[in-house]
Amino acid sequence: MLDITVTGNHREIGLAVGQQAAVQVAGSIDFYRILFKAFNDLEWTAVREQCAKFKPFLQEKFPRYFEEIEGIAEGARVDLLDVLALNIRTEIAFGLFDEKSRKPMAIEGVDGCTTLGWRTPSGSTFLAQNWDWKTKQKPNLIVLRVNPKGVAGMDLPSFQMITEAGIIGKIGFNEHGVGCLLNGIRAMGVNPERMPIHFALRTILESKTKREALDKIQAVGLAGSSHILLGDNTGPTGLECTSIGFQELPADEMGRVVHANNLILKHEGVFEPLWLEDSPKRTARLRELATKEVGEKAGFDTLLDLFKDEQNFPASINRRQHGNNDSNTLFNVVYNITDRKGVISVGRPTEIEEQIEIGF
Repeated sequence: MLDITVTGNHREIGLAVGQQAAVQVAGSIDFYRILFKAFNDLEWTAVREQCAKFKPFLQEKFPRYFEEIEGIAEGARVDLLDVLALNIRTEIAFGLFDEKSRKPMAIEGVDGCTTLGWRTPSGSTFLAQNWDWKTKQKPNLIVLRVNPKGVAGMDLPSFQMITEAGIIGKIGFNEHGVGCLLNGIRAMGVNPERMPIHFALRTILESKTKREALDKIQAVGLAGSSHILLGDNTGPTGLECTSIGFQELPADEMGRVVHANNLILKHEGVFEPLWLEDSPKRTARLRELATKEVGEKAGFDTLLDLFKDEQNFPASINRRQHGNNDSNTLFNVVYNITDRKGVISVGRPTEIEEQIEIGF
């Protein structure tokens, strides 16, 4: 997997990423061009029109992030709106329904991410997840190690993450031990005058505490639906987001937050079809596996073992392509954000192809 270290301001970061990952950025654009047509029946011209609606707000409210996206586009020699589409891909894929019929698109078996945040009895906070998506996007995954420097008036933390090439915020943690995971949630509605999900993930990675990150996100609101699991040494918190609001999901009595691809809390006025019937089953199964005994000896290997589970296979925590379903677990992460150390395991947890260590 391409592993990139970059230093500079946001424009310089974007330019370096675009230049070094030009093939992967172009691959991400091609992947989502096909996906949006297949799942949303959107031609790329229509996708770009959706992105143009976001552009004025993002330029005004998030100029640093917008500059980074401009840098990626310049470095990779692709169009700005194409890179912007990557960063709004969650809103487009999971929020654009046929509003007249309220009929969700048929994307059975596409996603399946399962997440665990846990403040264990030892006092360490772990964030861990399987990231499940269509196999054709796997070659476009990259590891980024970012050292923001020269950003006027700001002291931003260094952070490391695994992301889809072209997307500025994803699954990782920073030098202060603030980290984040992501579950796709399919709920109708997109608000182009709120923060895109992947901008929210980048905001977390640029925050010094979990509370600071939550306050920043909640001050703006989220453009679409998702579950973000974030944490620091005080423990994990879930944030269930929709285009009309959000709610915090606190850790349970064992210090855990477990989540998959459906809303757990009640969100008034939100239309959310159960698009993955296995989602509640995976949540229940991971809660069953993440016992007190496991928590007492929690480590990289013991938590990775939880994500090898194949109950309800192939739509299991450890997902596998089967028949017409071309979704796999593409990677697993186990992050000890208290110690600021993490392991990315590429491939299914039972078929690991490569392991990459990140940390500070």
